[in-house]
Amino acid sequence: MSPRIEICVNLNQVEVHGIAADRQSTETEVVRNNGFNPSWNKKMTFTVSCPQLSVIMFRVLDDVDVATDKTVAQYCLPMRCLQTGYRMIQLRDMRGERLGPTSLFVHIAVDTA
Repeated sequence: MSPRIEICVNLNQVEVHGIAADRQSTETEVVRNNGFNPSWNKKMTFTVSCPQLSVIMFRVLDDVDVATDKTVAQYCLPMRCLQTGYRMIQLRDMRGERLGPTSLFVHIAVDTA
């Protein structure tokens, strides 16, 4: 009997948490058969009226069963800390501990107008 190898079926979800008017969420398409180096290339835009009270949450989910929350990794960042440019979002597990070299490579543009 050969060993069973499972590869995560990943999708990325980005959520804004804050006052009721600022709560938003969007997600990427599912990336199949590339659990170790998925690429989403999706532009996400959020309009936030009170960034002082908002955090942005990056989540990577395993999309095997949509009915259950299969968060693989996550990171929360206060909106006031976002800086324009290319950034590496260092991912953490559900206990808040670093997950080795796992990260999301993102481009952030902040428009304060």
